[in-house]
Amino acid sequence: MASEGELPVGESAATVVATRLQLRSWLKLPRFFRVNNAVVRQLKADPNLISYALKADFLRLRFSTLSVWADDAAIRPFVESGQHRTALAVFDEIAVRDRSAFVRWRTDQPEDVSWEEARRRLADRT
Repeated sequence: MASEGELPVGESAATVVATRLQLRSWLKLPRFFRVNNAVVRQLKADPNLISYALKADFLRLRFSTLSVWADDAAIRPFVESGQHRTALAVFDEIAVRDRSAFVRWRTDQPEDVSWEEARRRLADRT
């Protein structure tokens, strides 16, 4: 994953957040991209973000995110403010809640966080 910031390896733990969003239909795709682009702008401005990535499975209308944060305490203010707050408000309009998932964990090796681990942890949530 490309880094937006740096975390000294072995000096402190980072928090990883993985999400899977299942869109309701193809008609929701434009709205999803507008909301997602706004959230990405908010992410890029956050000094506590180490890295962020988005994966898309267009055939299944499934989108996954993987973010690594230097400070666990910074996640809640991010989630509850700005464009992310707006995204939460429209979640049920664009996504199927029971087919979407969210998971968070701590790691001492943020550089080793992988999509494979995120998929495994998300699968355990369904």
